[in-house]
Amino acid sequence: MKKIIVFMIALLILFTRFATPSYALSDSQSDSIQKLLDDASRRSGVPGISISILANNEVLFFSSGYADREKGLVASENTLYELASVSKAFTGMGILLMEEQGLLSMSDPIQKYLPWFTLQYQGKPVDMQSISLNNFLHHTSGLTNGSHSQNIPQGNTPDMLQKTVEMLVDSELSFNPGEQYHYGTVNYDVLGLVIEIVSGQSYEDFIREKLFQPLGLHQTYVYKEDAQATGQLAQGYRSSFFMTTPYNGPDYSGNKPAGYIISSTKDMARWMGIQMGIMQDIPEIFHTVIEKSHQGDISVPAVNEMYYAAGWFVNANQTIIEHPGSNPNFGTEVIILPNERTAVCLLTNGANINRSMVLKIVDILDGNLTQSYGISGTQLLDIILSSTTIILCLLAVLFFLLGLRRRKTYERQPMTKKRIIVTAILLIATIVQCTMCCALDWSTILIWQTYSFLTALISSAILTASIIWFVYTHRYNASLQK
Repeated sequence: MKKIIVFMIALLILFTRFATPSYALSDSQSDSIQKLLDDASRRSGVPGISISILANNEVLFFSSGYADREKGLVASENTLYELASVSKAFTGMGILLMEEQGLLSMSDPIQKYLPWFTLQYQGKPVDMQSISLNNFLHHTSGLTNGSHSQNIPQGNTPDMLQKTVEMLVDSELSFNPGEQYHYGTVNYDVLGLVIEIVSGQSYEDFIREKLFQPLGLHQTYVYKEDAQATGQLAQGYRSSFFMTTPYNGPDYSGNKPAGYIISSTKDMARWMGIQMGIMQDIPEIFHTVIEKSHQGDISVPAVNEMYYAAGWFVNANQTIIEHPGSNPNFGTEVIILPNERTAVCLLTNGANINRSMVLKIVDILDGNLTQSYGISGTQLLDIILSSTTIILCLLAVLFFLLGLRRRKTYERQPMTKKRIIVTAILLIATIVQCTMCCALDWSTILIWQTYSFLTALISSAILTASIIWFVYTHRYNASLQK
């Protein structure tokens, strides 16, 4: 009798979590997915890849490679990765939860909560009463990645969120608030600070107590120290010059609401199930909040047929809900297809990954088993720049040696007008390139871009300088011969 009761309880728990019957992935589908992951890890150089899949309410996990290559720690569904911009969905849900609880309204002006926060447009102060919380939620505030994300301060002190938003004070907006949507990660830092002001808690404590705990996300963290204590936190990596090496990115705690929550594919499977309405063991209020969080702002034109909701890119009829993410040493992608009852989460410990591979996984689920991994734009850029560096350096050495040879042989070659013009052009090019090397914000570029970006620029300057030397030796020798 006890065995029957235990069996019935187990069935009840199972059907509480998954309301509809599940089906098992075929062996050929599983093999194709694993092969795609292994191929992606090998070709991209990213050490560790983990994915979770929801297909007809069945949860599936696949991993390839290492969470920490040097320590031999194998990647799994319990490996913890930085979520990068996928973090925004948690912040979006958090502030919508506050609205549902009557603590604020998304139509409230930002100045109601941050009276000191001011912005400018075309050199004139913006009426801050006209900018609502919704503008920041949907990226229609005028704060964009191209103009406002380079100077996010580094640090890990409790006041970093405040400092990050203060950095934006009197910023020049890229467009008039509300007229278009243009993605800007700092918008969610502003929302994170509003959460702190309204709740009277730190952003981290609010998200942990009001979201993670009631939603049963026990492997999702807002403090890196807590994630490290589990022993499951992946080592981040970056790739340059065809090599992948461990890399610990700077602390951007003030950007946490937008990009630095940490989780595993196991917890992300539950998170996707919550988004799809599969998980019923959550407080009732969240069902309303989730529905709101998927509603894009259709008052502004779509970008690539997608609108922005609350931490999600969505199409007009919400049949696609997705978000990519990229930190200096982690890459993520989540795609939810409600009508197909399918969702895929990809987490990696390198930004070199081609995140579109999640679509190939969806194709495999649809029965199209023959899928191949294509390298990412980030990896292709590094290959081009690294190859350029090598070629330019070899050419620079060649021209330098040829110049030395001509100097030694004292070949008489007069400095013609044409040669003078070429020398002048090359000298200007060298000066311009050296100026660029000095003027660019390398502190940001070397964190977010491949190192080969710098070496290609430097090698180009060295090459033009070597050619100038090569041309100059003609004149030098001619003068010696006189």
